[in-house]
Amino acid sequence: MKKSIIYLAILSGALFFASCSDDDDAMVDGTPVATCDDGEMNGDETGIDCGGSMCEPCGEGMTVLGRRTDLFVTNNDNGNISRYSVTGDSLVTLMTTTTAAEGIYYDATADVVFQASRSALQLEGFADVSTIMDGDAVAASYTGGADLESPRELAVSGSSFVVADNGANKFFVYENTGSGFTLTSTVEVPFPVWGITFKGDDLYAVVDTTGDLAVYYDFLANAVNGILRPSKRVTIEGIVRTHGITYEGADDVMVLTDIGDAADANTDGGFHIISDFSAKFDSLSDGELLPIGMQVRVAGSSTLMGNPIDVAYDSETNAVYVSEIGNGKVLGFTSIGSGGNLTPSFNKDLAMASSIQFSSDETDGNTGDSSAARATRLYVTSTANGNVSVYNGTGVLTKTIATGSDATEGIYYNAMNDALIQASRSGMALEYYGSFAAVTDLANIVADFAGGAELASPREIAVFGNKVVVSSNTENKFYVYEYNGSSFSLLNTFDAGFNTWGITFMGNTLLAVVDSTSDLAVYDNFLTAFSADGAITPTKRITVDGIIRTHGIDYSEADDVLVMTDIGDAADANTDGGFQVTQDFAGKLAALDNGGTLALSDQTRVAGSMTEMGNPIDVAYDHKTKTVFIAEIGNGKVLAFSDALNANGNVAPAISNDLMSAASLYLYNN
Repeated sequence: MKKSIIYLAILSGALFFASCSDDDDAMVDGTPVATCDDGEMNGDETGIDCGGSMCEPCGEGMTVLGRRTDLFVTNNDNGNISRYSVTGDSLVTLMTTTTAAEGIYYDATADVVFQASRSALQLEGFADVSTIMDGDAVAASYTGGADLESPRELAVSGSSFVVADNGANKFFVYENTGSGFTLTSTVEVPFPVWGITFKGDDLYAVVDTTGDLAVYYDFLANAVNGILRPSKRVTIEGIVRTHGITYEGADDVMVLTDIGDAADANTDGGFHIISDFSAKFDSLSDGELLPIGMQVRVAGSSTLMGNPIDVAYDSETNAVYVSEIGNGKVLGFTSIGSGGNLTPSFNKDLAMASSIQFSSDETDGNTGDSSAARATRLYVTSTANGNVSVYNGTGVLTKTIATGSDATEGIYYNAMNDALIQASRSGMALEYYGSFAAVTDLANIVADFAGGAELASPREIAVFGNKVVVSSNTENKFYVYEYNGSSFSLLNTFDAGFNTWGITFMGNTLLAVVDSTSDLAVYDNFLTAFSADGAITPTKRITVDGIIRTHGIDYSEADDVLVMTDIGDAADANTDGGFQVTQDFAGKLAALDNGGTLALSDQTRVAGSMTEMGNPIDVAYDHKTKTVFIAEIGNGKVLAFSDALNANGNVAPAISNDLMSAASLYLYNN
C-alpha cells in the first residue's frame, strides 16, 4: 500500500480558500461529535475520518490534511469551473464567461487551468488559479480559435492538446505556445468519439455507443489532416456504452465509465478498473475482448451513478472520482476492493457535471509508458499433416510444429494465456496447446486438453473472449464452446440451414460465409442472441457481388475492412481463385437490407493467372501493413499481397511460400 501521509507541518503548494459547509463544526452543546465514517474531514479530525479526539489515528493509506488533492470539474449548466480540495473539504468556483464546457486540464507548474468551451467552441486557459477565491469572475488569459464543433474530452501531452469532438468525430490537435493555441492538425476519426487519454505517446480513445476501446500508437507523430485509423480496437466486456476514461502510469491502471442505456440517465451507470493494464491490453490482438474477470466493476443503486460522463483516479489512495452528469454529482469511491454496489465516500452536488481531472503533486504527469509490445505473427494449419507453421509479419517462416493432429483447419492464438487452439479434422475435436511461444522449431507437442469428439467436419473457428465457435460443414452446424484453461465445455449446437465454412467475429457479431454461394450471413449479438440448440436465423443475409463461391473471411476492427476469398469453380483448384476487399464495411453492411447485394463497385478484387490463387481457402488481413495473407490449398502456398487496399486485378503476390495443403490462417496482430 502506498504511503500518502503528508503532515501539516510540511504543507507545501498553493493556499486554498475554503467555502464553509453546514457540518464543518460537528459539535453538540460544545462537545465534538464523532464523524469518522462519512468520508469528509469535519469534526476535529486531522485527516479524512481519522485523527482528532474522536477518531483513530491517521496511518498508512489514509489521507491527511496537507496533501494537495484537487478535483477540477467542468459542467454544462453554467460553464463555471469547480475546484474541490478533497483533503480540505473545500470548494472554489471560478466564474467563467463560458456557459457550457467539457474537457479539463490543470497545469500545476504554470498554475493554469484549461477547458474546452462548448459555448465558445474553443480552448480556454485561466492563469493564477491558486490565487482565485471562491466566486471570483475570471476571464480567459488566452484562447484558441473557434474551430470546434462539439468538444467533449481533452488529453494533454507536453505542450500538445488534443480535443475529442463528436460533432463530426474529429481530434483537434493544438500546440500550446504559452500565450495561445495553434491548430496543428484535424484528424478525422472513423468512429464516434468521446473520452481520450494519453499513455506515454499513445492516445487511447473510447468508441462511443459501444463498449470498445481504441488506441493510436505514437499519436502525435502520426496526427495529420484526414482520416487516421486506430492501431488497435478491442471490446471491454461488461460495458454497455463507454464515455469517460483515464490512465495512471504509477499504478498502471486504466479506468473507464459505463453510462449503460443512454435512455436511463439516473440509475444504470458504473465504472471499470483495469489493473496491470499494459500487460492485459498489449496481449490482445485487434478485435479481441478483454474479459470481465480481468476487471473490477462498480455499479448499482448505491453508487448514485446513472450517466458517469468522465472519471479521474488518485494512485496514492486508489480512489476513483466520477463526474455524474445524470444525477448532477461529483462522486468519489475509496476502498473499492472487488467492486460492486458501493456507496460513494465523496458526494457533492454539481448540476450537469461533465469533465473531471484529479491533480496532486504526487500524481501529476504520471502518464506512463507507450506500448512496446507490438508483434505480428501468422499461424497456418495444414490438412496434409496437422502441422502448425508460424510466420513473422514479413512472411518469413520462423518455426514449424508437429501437433497431435493429422489434419487441421481452424486456428487461433491466445497471447494472454500463450495458448494455441485448433480444430482437428483427424480427432474431430478442439485442441488446446499451452506455453506455445516456448515451443522450438520442428518440435512435437501434445495437446494439454481437448474437447469432445462431436465434430463432423470442422472448417473454421472464431474466438471472442473465452468462447469458441466452430463451423462444421458436412452437417452445416455451429458448435459453441467455452474454455477456461483446463477444459472445453460445449454450450450450444446450432443448425445454420446452409453450407458452413469461414467465420469471423466483427465485435460480437458473427459473420459466416455461405459455402457454394457468394452469400454472407450476419448474426448480430451471436453469443447472447441464441440460447437454445437447434435452427437459428441470421439477422440478415446478403450477396457479395463478384464472388462465385466463397470460403475464407476476415474482418479488421481497426481498419473496418472485410476480406473474402473466391475459390471460383471447385473443379478448378489451381487458376481461378481470388479475393475481394470491402473498405468501410460496417457502414455498407448497415445500409443493406436482408437479401441485398454488396455491389462489386463497393469492393476491389484481386484475381488472375499472376496471383497463384486457384483455391484460396482462408484469408487474414494485416491492418498495420495493409497486407492480405492467403492460404492457397490448391497450389499448396501461403501468399501475401501488399498494398491490399489499393491492389486490383491480376497482381502477383509479394510473398509466395510453399506449404502443402495450406488450410486455415490466424493473424495475431496486437
